Amino acid sequence: MKRFCNSFTDSTGAFGVKPLSVSYETITHYIPIFSVQVVGVEASRMGIKGPWITKSYLEMILESIGVPRLNTPPPLSNVSSTVGQEKVIIAPKPIRVTPDPVNRLEDLAQPWTRSPTKSKIEPVLATWRFISSDPPQAHNTSAFSDTIQLAPMPESYDLDRGLLLSVQAIQSLLENKGLPVIVGIGGPSGSGKTSLAHKMANIVGCEVISLESYYKSEQVKDFKYDDFSSLDLSLLSKNIDDIRNRRGTKVPIFDLENCTRRGFKEVQVSEESGVVIFEGVYALHPEIRKSIDLWIAVVGGVHSHLIARVQRDKNRVGCFMYQNEIMLTVFPMFQQHIEPHLVHAHLKIRNDFDPVLSPESSLFVLKSNKQVAYQDIMKLLDPAKFCSSVQNFTDIYLRLSGIPSNGQLAESECIRVRLCEGRFALLIREPIREGNFIIQPKVDFDISISTVAGLLNLGYQAVAYLEASALIYQDGKILIEVDHLQDAPSPYLQIKGTNREVVAAAGTTLTLDGSYTTKSYLQIILESLPAFERSSTGIHSQQAARLQELVEFIQSQGVLISQSKPSMKSSRLLLLTAMF
Repeated sequence: MKRFCNSFTDSTGAFGVKPLSVSYETITHYIPIFSVQVVGVEASRMGIKGPWITKSYLEMILESIGVPRLNTPPPLSNVSSTVGQEKVIIAPKPIRVTPDPVNRLEDLAQPWTRSPTKSKIEPVLATWRFISSDPPQAHNTSAFSDTIQLAPMPESYDLDRGLLLSVQAIQSLLENKGLPVIVGIGGPSGSGKTSLAHKMANIVGCEVISLESYYKSEQVKDFKYDDFSSLDLSLLSKNIDDIRNRRGTKVPIFDLENCTRRGFKEVQVSEESGVVIFEGVYALHPEIRKSIDLWIAVVGGVHSHLIARVQRDKNRVGCFMYQNEIMLTVFPMFQQHIEPHLVHAHLKIRNDFDPVLSPESSLFVLKSNKQVAYQDIMKLLDPAKFCSSVQNFTDIYLRLSGIPSNGQLAESECIRVRLCEGRFALLIREPIREGNFIIQPKVDFDISISTVAGLLNLGYQAVAYLEASALIYQDGKILIEVDHLQDAPSPYLQIKGTNREVVAAAGTTLTLDGSYTTKSYLQIILESLPAFERSSTGIHSQQAARLQELVEFIQSQGVLISQSKPSMKSSRLLLLTAMF
């Protein structure tokens, strides 16, 4: 804040009053002195009162010396014309401009050091405006408190600009509609909805609620968590209605590992923020968005990564496919039940993030098969933040038939799908190996069972099947995972974290130096087999029946896939004998 002070001294000074900084600045051509950066109540407590000045120093200087503003009309002429004298109108002469043979600088090819910035490539950010909506119905308690709503932005934006516009939209809604403001973020799995929601929450300070909290236990147990019917809409509607009317409400807590609802948490609209964000695949479904103020659609992210990976694999075997064809087969639920609702969003965001191409978001991993005592692991972790869990999972390696190979089965040629606690996930690894470290993306992408079925329909074969039981210990800084590999003589230990030095120090404390390996479990198991069993097309074994059973189950659940696609029964089911 700035305040005019009646002082005509030429001195300049400053002093500090925590947590403020006050300075007196003498300005050339303008004698009075100003106090700068004084905030609200503290300013009043110090005896500095308004009126406050919002003009810039340049504006005040120009006004003091009488320089007119650019939009000031020109002054009237003081010279009066002679009475009765006719005005002579001189015919204007055309201005002839000599053509410039030199091209404009921006028309010339520029090196990458002078390439356009994002602000020149992307459209100029628009400002939010409001339009009238239908008056609310008397019986609809979740209707808006007034009859105005945001006008949708005509363009789509990248994630950075989308975040800025999201926050600006919330501010506009608070100013024009008051609290509360309810936000819905929808889009396909892996598009970045959760990440965007928490970035927004860090700025505006609000509650984030995942629609996964509203799963019905029986639907999830039947692998139907990607269906809209899997959501408890009556409870969701009640929660939104309570928030709309600024009442405390109890939001469910869903245990994904055990597929059960394990309680509730109290949510109260904050007076400081007054904002609540709901994020999930179906957040923009008509039954949900009708009660939401701001609709945000996010596409891209890991969702696009899988499509691009399938297209690349298809190209390698000489079979070109358009991305829309792949989308229809791999994500049938998206095109049929999610995408149609995204086009109505107030704000459309394109997430260009690719975890494989973003090593700065990766985990640093050290892996060893050296035995470590439980007590030694506990000494590394903060007791106040310690938590542990057990995970039993099955990994299936899918490889497209016909991909060139050197005769060995390589993990890089496969799409790795994990079945853990009743849910499927795409494990994106493609790690960088540097010294003892495995540097890998920290993103596991939840997918539906119909996506796995779609991959099989596109010609992918199940060539490897592995199982593991993992004991996980973590404290927020590092994660220590003890993986018990079936038929292996001893478990493997992995130390994971985002800070390389912290991970390295943990390994040294556990005396693991010199015992590290950067090989994948698949590679370790393959190398333990006889040479003739390391075929790139997979291995027949007694375990093939289990893999056949699992894939047939996937097939039976993927009934939404077009019947015109090739039958999954023709998929060649082969199995790796070793399991982990």
